[in-house]
Amino acid sequence: SNQGACNMGINKKLVSLGVATVIAAMHAVPTLANVQTWSFNSGSQSFSNTSNGNSLSMTSSDGVNLTITSWSDTNDVSGDDTVETARLLWATTNGLGVQNQDEDTNSPDHSVDSDTSDSDGEFDMLLLEFDTAVNLTSLKLNWAVGGNASNTADLSILAWNGTGSAALAGNSWSSILDSNGGRYDSVGNYSNVGLSYYTVNPTSIESTKWLVGVYNPVYGSGGDAGDDGFKLTSLKTSTSSTPPPGPAPVPVPGTAALILAGLLALRTRRSLKVRAK
Repeated sequence: SNQGACNMGINKKLVSLGVATVIAAMHAVPTLANVQTWSFNSGSQSFSNTSNGNSLSMTSSDGVNLTITSWSDTNDVSGDDTVETARLLWATTNGLGVQNQDEDTNSPDHSVDSDTSDSDGEFDMLLLEFDTAVNLTSLKLNWAVGGNASNTADLSILAWNGTGSAALAGNSWSSILDSNGGRYDSVGNYSNVGLSYYTVNPTSIESTKWLVGVYNPVYGSGGDAGDDGFKLTSLKTSTSSTPPPGPAPVPVPGTAALILAGLLALRTRRSLKVRAK
């Protein structure tokens, strides 16, 4: 009958679909995520902290390279201050800080901070440069001040969009924004970040260059602009990777046969019902 022919056609499609599903499952290649933890400690890492523009270089256990430099909008001018190199230093034995070019050189304990006592304000940021695109997933502070709760700070995080110049020197913090003709996008402003690992970047943006600093209102709402400060003790990042091609995986014995046998049995059963009618 026409109904039987229709049912048999559907059964053939089910069998074909089953075969395709089995083959696809056998050859699917998963995407893996490698996780990197970057812990900063003066006992195991060293860098020169005697001049502006210095840097700390590190390599993760899976071969990702990181270079950290510090920047601040000093050099007071009318309007936005000019971003220029600052001095990266150990704010504590396991926390990074920044000494900008307007700060007292006699104090060794500078945090990554903001100073809004002048007409323009000054905001420090750390530039994290990786040799491969990473997803910045979380960070940890070991000291913080300036948030709405004790031992917390408000933060701004930006990522280079991967096109054009990523240069900071000579610009202002507002002019580096993509929306203002620059090449950095705001990833988020985070308020009351405490002293445990804090998750950031919920949309899993990947970039080779990241800026992390105290909350700056030029990057939108989400924080309380004031005299924030923090000392950065560690970061977590991840990179996407696909395993290298190899021999096709061998299915568990009988798995494919059992699936196909079930589909064929379903076809036979429906065909017998049609004939019985």
